[in-house]
Amino acid sequence: MTLPPRIKRLLPLILLAIGIGGFVLLLITRPSEPPRQVAERVWRVTVEEITPRTLSPQVTLHGHVTSPRAAGLRAAVEADVAQVPAEEGRQVQAGDTLVILDDRELELLVRQRQADLDDLRAQLRALERSHVRDREALDRERTLLALAERAVNRAQDLLNRNLGSPATLEEAQRNREQQALAVANRQLALDDYDARREQLRARIRRAEAQLAQAALDLERGHVRAPFDGRIARVNVAPGDRVRVGDALVTLFDTQALEVRAPIPAVHLPAVRQALDMASPSVAQARVDGLPLTLELSRLAGETGAGSAGVEGLFRIVSDTQDVPLGRFVSLRLSLPPREHVVALPFEALYGLDRIYRLEDGRMQGLAVRRVGEWVDEDGRERILVSAEALRAGDRIITTRLPNAIDGLRVSGEAD
Repeated sequence: MTLPPRIKRLLPLILLAIGIGGFVLLLITRPSEPPRQVAERVWRVTVEEITPRTLSPQVTLHGHVTSPRAAGLRAAVEADVAQVPAEEGRQVQAGDTLVILDDRELELLVRQRQADLDDLRAQLRALERSHVRDREALDRERTLLALAERAVNRAQDLLNRNLGSPATLEEAQRNREQQALAVANRQLALDDYDARREQLRARIRRAEAQLAQAALDLERGHVRAPFDGRIARVNVAPGDRVRVGDALVTLFDTQALEVRAPIPAVHLPAVRQALDMASPSVAQARVDGLPLTLELSRLAGETGAGSAGVEGLFRIVSDTQDVPLGRFVSLRLSLPPREHVVALPFEALYGLDRIYRLEDGRMQGLAVRRVGEWVDEDGRERILVSAEALRAGDRIITTRLPNAIDGLRVSGEAD
């Protein structure tokens, strides 16, 4: 049977419509599946039951070893270095010789100053003897002046009676004037005696001071340790020529060592409270395996611009002979006790001020205040936090979860 042309043209569309209708019918009549149930995931965590206690927070600080009794010995004279008994790192006692300078030039100067002093003392003795002679000679000079005055009177009397000549009178007058000048000079010498004596005495005192200075310089040719300590640095060697002010040896008192360490501003109120109560804050440290015990003695009086704290000065109370000056030190400072604080592992803290407590199988966030660190009886480092919402028996999550949020389903087991 032959189809009409019009139907032939519509046949593809009819077949397509029949196919679509059949597909829709199959979708409508397919069997329905029950919905799948998605179970909420449960995260396994470790928990720790807490009991708030009274503990002393600890803070880790970093500083370096200093000493207020560190002496840089310098040359007080110009001389050649003869010997250097000092050795870097060696312990010395007060009075031990550290550097010996060539003292031959200094000895010559002492002799010169002694000779100057002896000369001035001889001049003073000569002046005193001359003064005694001047006093005796003044009486004789005055007697001679009286005789010269009488000779003038006689010559005048003879001339008045035409028994003498004018030349005789002039000669007598000249002798009188010369004798009067001699008396005046002798009197001037006596009047100047006190002044010349004081001048010589002043020059003697100056010469004595110069001699004492020369003797002191000679003594300074042997540079000695001013106190018991340890040599930190030796700057010269035999044969060096040193001038006044050149560095020779640096040493420090091993019994006065301190550690300077910045204390964060957040802990300064507690530190100042301990200092005001005269209860020293104790710190512990280890340097090259050597345990050190320190006490906070005071706070620095000056802080650098932009500093977030103040430097504390810790006095080393344990044996310090083997601690080098300038050594870097990490120390743990114990602060005054705090009430109602909880010691937790570091993993329990999220950020700076948040922990999670396990309640009804879900995580509940709590804001806390971090008050320091603490080392428990087993030597484990823990963090101390405080919050009014913390209660004895709370189960705190100690597992670090990357997706920790309030309400997260977890399953906790004791750590």
